Order: sequence, then structure tokens, then C-alpha cells
Amino acid sequence: MPPIPHWLVYASAVVLPLGAFLLTPPSLLMNKLISKFEIHPKLENPQISSVNVYGTELRGRDRDRFIVAFNNADFLFEYGTIPALNKNPIFIRVKQGKRMYEFTAYLYGDGMIQLVRHKGKRQVTYRVSSEILELVLQSCIRDAWWVT
Repeated sequence: MPPIPHWLVYASAVVLPLGAFLLTPPSLLMNKLISKFEIHPKLENPQISSVNVYGTELRGRDRDRFIVAFNNADFLFEYGTIPALNKNPIFIRVKQGKRMYEFTAYLYGDGMIQLVRHKGKRQVTYRVSSEILELVLQSCIRDAWWVT
């Protein structure tokens, strides 16, 4: 059997660790990559500088309630239709670090919420289920007739 060339040993010493890194990247790197393509983002409370619901700035406890309710909302499906009967959208604007999230929410009742996420010129429509988020959004509305 012929001896193994030295260059093959050196090449494998470089290629094998590099291949192991590419096959199993660090979770921090993957979480950052996946969060860019996430439809329903998770909001991180310390990084959020402002939460605006229906033109009203949420502060303190209301802001924390909104963030917890938004993060705990169950994603149902993408590509829902915007309801024709509900012409009263709730506009939500969240600034987290350098990112700005803009949503339009339509309340269906029974904890069903239609969200339209505005990403540049593109809109992503999806539905979430959360009775707590629905109650938080209803409490932010100025007029009671708006919900009915």
C-alpha cells in the first residue's frame, strides 16, 4: 500500500472541520437566519423601543401585555383573505432595534385575528388565534362601536 500524501492530510485537516461547521452551524446563527423569513415574528421586549396600536403609544403594563399576547398567539395559516365586512382595521407599528414591523389587524371574534404584515412593498396575510391578543387590541380601540 502506497504512503498517504502529506497534502491530503493537511487538506482533510482543513476540510473536515469546515464541513462539520457547515453541516451543524451554531444555533445563534441559524436563529438569526430563520427569523428573517419568519411570517409571525417573535417580539423581544428589551429591544422594543415603541409599540403603536391604532395611533396610540402603548407604555408600561399595556405594552408588556401586548408583547406577551402577540408572542403567544398561535399561527394558523398563511394566505387568508381580508374580510370584506370588517372595514375597521387596527394599525399596529412595532419598532424593535433597527427593524420596523407594520401590521394591519382585523378582528373576527372568538380569538381569530387576521394580520397583514407589511414588508416594504409586499404584504403577507396570515391568521393567528389568541383571545388574549384580541382583548388587548379591543382595549386599545378608542370607540366602543368600532368593535361591533
